[in-house]
Amino acid sequence: MTTSILKIYNASAGSGKTNCLAKNYLYILLKSDNQNEFTRILCLTFTNKSSEELKERILQCIKYFAQKTKYTHNKEYDSWKNDFKKNFNITDQELAKRSKKILLSILNDFSSFSVQTIDKFTYHIIQSFFVKKNFNLEINTNEFLLEVAEKILYKLNYYTTKKVNNFFLKKYSLEKLKAGKNWDIKLELIKILKLIVKEIHYFPMIGIKKKSPIDWINLKNTLLNRTNVFEYECKKQGNKFFNFLTKTSIITSSFYYKKIPKFFKNLCKIKDYPIICFEQIENHTLYNNNANVYQKNLINKYQSHIIDLYHKAVLSYKLGISSYILDKLILKKLNLFILIDEIKKELVLFKKDNNILLNEELNQILYNKIIKNIVPPTIYEKIGTKYKHYLIDEFQDISYLQWENIKILVENTLSENGNVIIVGDPKQSIYRFRGGDSKSFFNLLYTPSKYYQKRICSINTNFRSFEEIVKFNNLLYYSISQSFNSPIYNNIYKTSTQKIFKKYGGYVKLFFICKTQKNHKEYVYEHTEKIINNLLKNNYKLSDIAILVRKNEEGYFLYEQLMKNGFNVNTNVSFLLKNSLDVKIIIHIFYLYVNPNCIKHRIAIILLLLVNKQSVLLNYDIHDFIKQTLHLPLNLYFINIINYIIKSKISRCFNFDTMYNQSIYYIAEKIIDVFDLLNSNNKSFIYSFLNLVHKSKKLIGNSMIDFLEYWEYNKCKISITYNTDNINAIRVMTIHKSKGLQFPIVILPFADWKIKSKLKEGIWININPKLYHGLDKFYLEIDSHLETYIKTHYDPYLWNCYEESLDQSQFENTNLLYVATTRAIDKLFIFSKQDDKSIYFYLKTLLKEKKIWNNDKFNYSFGNIK
Repeated sequence: MTTSILKIYNASAGSGKTNCLAKNYLYILLKSDNQNEFTRILCLTFTNKSSEELKERILQCIKYFAQKTKYTHNKEYDSWKNDFKKNFNITDQELAKRSKKILLSILNDFSSFSVQTIDKFTYHIIQSFFVKKNFNLEINTNEFLLEVAEKILYKLNYYTTKKVNNFFLKKYSLEKLKAGKNWDIKLELIKILKLIVKEIHYFPMIGIKKKSPIDWINLKNTLLNRTNVFEYECKKQGNKFFNFLTKTSIITSSFYYKKIPKFFKNLCKIKDYPIICFEQIENHTLYNNNANVYQKNLINKYQSHIIDLYHKAVLSYKLGISSYILDKLILKKLNLFILIDEIKKELVLFKKDNNILLNEELNQILYNKIIKNIVPPTIYEKIGTKYKHYLIDEFQDISYLQWENIKILVENTLSENGNVIIVGDPKQSIYRFRGGDSKSFFNLLYTPSKYYQKRICSINTNFRSFEEIVKFNNLLYYSISQSFNSPIYNNIYKTSTQKIFKKYGGYVKLFFICKTQKNHKEYVYEHTEKIINNLLKNNYKLSDIAILVRKNEEGYFLYEQLMKNGFNVNTNVSFLLKNSLDVKIIIHIFYLYVNPNCIKHRIAIILLLLVNKQSVLLNYDIHDFIKQTLHLPLNLYFINIINYIIKSKISRCFNFDTMYNQSIYYIAEKIIDVFDLLNSNNKSFIYSFLNLVHKSKKLIGNSMIDFLEYWEYNKCKISITYNTDNINAIRVMTIHKSKGLQFPIVILPFADWKIKSKLKEGIWININPKLYHGLDKFYLEIDSHLETYIKTHYDPYLWNCYEESLDQSQFENTNLLYVATTRAIDKLFIFSKQDDKSIYFYLKTLLKEKKIWNNDKFNYSFGNIK
């Protein structure tokens, strides 16, 4: 191993990244004469799980080397042992002696055995220079920002003395209302807060944060004046044309397909129709065949003048439309950006009052203090002196700021002949929503550095999957590589071919689902259950099977169906609380508390309870029961339900009259008890709901109406992670959580996501500072309006931004597929619905290239299922 060289391992799936790090760690330890060399090694991983796994692997191996008499053999560790003996020119006894000393040193000073997450490392650095070291670290950013947004909205509405804030707040709400959108701007406030807080917006937000409310108001006035001038000019051009028609007695309907009049009509209403499609029409006959001779003669007489008016108008439109559209898009956001200074102040105040630091902001805080030389030099000097070797795992998931903060230490240790080893796989970069930035890895792989040398090693042997799975993946991802516009993405997948270690075995089956297939989910589940039963017949266990999904709701659907049909299931997907049948029942009863005579909620409660109790009214006419029960006084309504649906031997009654002075929490508990809703399968949902009710009291008080409003606003975001721990059970999990794991059998039931999906978070675009009061960047969400404009009016910069965002989206969606298909050891089953914009297109293209595609065939297999 050569010193003063940054060593980068570009490792594909199943190639043993953890082993690679562990082996390099051991090499550094065993090479040194110092038995405490481990105290000078800092190993940074991405998750707690991977850091624990790496620690365990290192300790196991040292222990294995240290034992003189071996009762067990480990083929892999024996191979490492032989390599170390050869490299260091030592005997078995010398290696055992050295390993034993190192092991004892680690056990005696375990706190200095530094294998930790990057977040934890950053947290400790920040902790070392904060005056108050007992701050609270807030992990759940979204929940925290919701609370801050509610506080800000309350203050702006009721307490602010700055009338300008209140004015623009209300003006923005009215504009949303006029546009047919929800007038409540809480969601918009949260978006602004995310721009302030989230790391991916750190650099563009520097300029935004410097602007005062007056700056924003001045910019708004400039944009309003500019857009008004353009609208006036367009209207003027349109009126000039129609005035000419009136003056010359030309009838509009006489024009060929009415194209010219329509163009000028839209010009007059440019405010409503900013995107006008036009074409050169001077070579066409200007009148239609039904025009009378007099009108034809008139049009022919003034044809050159009409064409001239048209060309002048088109030229005027083309010159101004790009900046006009951009101005309009920016104006949509400006009323809220005027409040950004106030929002920022409230956020800082709220964090200070509650002594909170956001986990999301740690990297920004550290980076900011480094570039401003606020971080005491002694802290980084101390770290630089303490550690001589750095090992970084899962580098494709590191954020830009994380790397910038660590890079100082890396460059320092390389300048002092230390070791820096980086391991990653850009094809497994799937955490951009958390700030993961694969571009840092691309720069390391493809950009030379003037500060240090690099050595790039490709690890391309797949030790995980059997031959047919590796061959299928090699063919698939080579085929996919050709679909990328970006040469970097193309090269990453083009060179992703893996060598096969486990020969003779493996099986892949593709299921294509017809577009016309109804009940898509039920169809997939039916076939998934058949696959599971066939596997069980062939001596596989339930615990061998993993079902991977992209969305939590897909996982929840499969979990419910499998449990209903008697399968044991382990899952850690996040389930929305609102999808729980029992929670639905409680919410509908809450609504009856507010509105006792609501027929909709009365019917819903009966039907949900019938499903919940598995339709126990088998000998009773349900229709008649509903008819007799529906209009009863509320207490009798509940008595009927309890007697005929719950059918409990315990005497139960439910009366709202006795609960009007009780807390919402007490009412919820009473409903759960009386209607017998709690059972072993739904404990997580019920307890999570009760926890939500308890927590909401601090925010909104004890009003049932306020709670229901709070519920309606938040129900699509409140989720729980439902952990189970059956030894022999099918695993249902998201692709994101499967990363780093492997399973004998993998089923991918919904490989239907789009290849290029629209970015929800929007993009930062460069703008001309001379036109926008010194502002050089602005944040725009890619809605259908902006998308249509970009596609119909070629603006080179916006087009490049848009194309880059789509390419990045394609890369990330392909990475998701790569992670999913490389988890399988023995068998892989993929279901994909026919849609050429989805993953199906990749699979179809591969089959066409292999010349085995058949339009009438819906199943394809590779390898032998036995």
